[in-house]
Formats: sequence, C-alpha cells, structure tokens
Amino acid sequence: MHADSFIVLNQLAVAPKATRHGVGTALVNAVREAGRQAGCRRLLTEVLDCNDEARSFYEAAGFLPMKHVPEQLL
Repeated sequence: MHADSFIVLNQLAVAPKATRHGVGTALVNAVREAGRQAGCRRLLTEVLDCNDEARSFYEAAGFLPMKHVPEQLL
C-alpha cells in the first residue's frame, strides 16, 4: 500500500431556502478544488444512514460508500 493524501469535508449545511439551487454542489466543488490544489487524491465525508436526503445528495455528487460503521444503543 502507498500513503494517500485526502481532504475531509467535515460538515456541509445549506439553508433550507437555498436547497435545490446548486449551493451544496458549489460548496462540494470548492472543497474538491481546494483538495486538488493541495495535492490530495481523495475527498472524504461522513453521513448517517438515516439521513436519506444527504445520502442522495452525495451519491448524485459522485461519492461512493467507503465503509459502514455499526452502532449499538446502550
């Protein structure tokens, strides 16, 4: 394996009135470009399984599932 550099999109939020107007896509594109300029090869983010809207957004933006993190309530 070789070391890989990546940029992490920690949180993305768009005001409800601005959804479906390209704001989220523009923000993700800006993070992608910042990562490319920094020499990163991958963009990572996290989204909860129960957040169907966010999962659909990231899928449409070209993100692929990387891992699944099981949880258990205590």
